[in-house]
Amino acid sequence: MRKYTNVLVAYDGSDLSMKALNEAITMAKENPALQIDVVTALNPTAQISSAVVYASILNELRKEAVDLLKVVSDVLYEQLPNHVVRTMVLEGNPGNEIVKYANDHERDLIIMGSRGLNGLREWFLGSVSHAVLQRSHCPVLIIK
Repeated sequence: MRKYTNVLVAYDGSDLSMKALNEAITMAKENPALQIDVVTALNPTAQISSAVVYASILNELRKEAVDLLKVVSDVLYEQLPNHVVRTMVLEGNPGNEIVKYANDHERDLIIMGSRGLNGLREWFLGSVSHAVLQRSHCPVLIIK
C-alpha cells in the first residue's frame, strides 16, 4: 500500500467521521512522517435563511466547530505526540471547501465518512462525499 505523508480528515463529530479519524491515527502510528489535517465545514447558509439570524448565529456555529476540533486536537496529541497535526474550520459548501483545502495544502489523501450526521445539524450530507470523490485531485478514502 502507498505511504501517504499529508492526510486530510473531514470531521463533523459523527460516528463515521470518528472512524475516519481513527483510520488516520492508525496510518500515523505506522508512518512517523505522516501529517494530519482535520477540518470541519460550516455551511450556515444551508441552515439559516434570514440575514439577521445568520449574523447572530454564525459566531455560535464557529465556536461550536472550534470546540469540536479542540477535542479532536487533544485526542490526536495524546495518541500521536510526535506527529504534525493541524485543525481548521472551513466555511462554505462542504464538498467544495474540502477539495479546495486539500488542493491548497497539497494533501495526498482525503479520509471522510460516507455520511455525517451531527445532532442538531447536518454538516456533511451524503452528497458531500460524492462531491469530494468527483472533484478531488487526490485519492479519497470513504469510511462506511
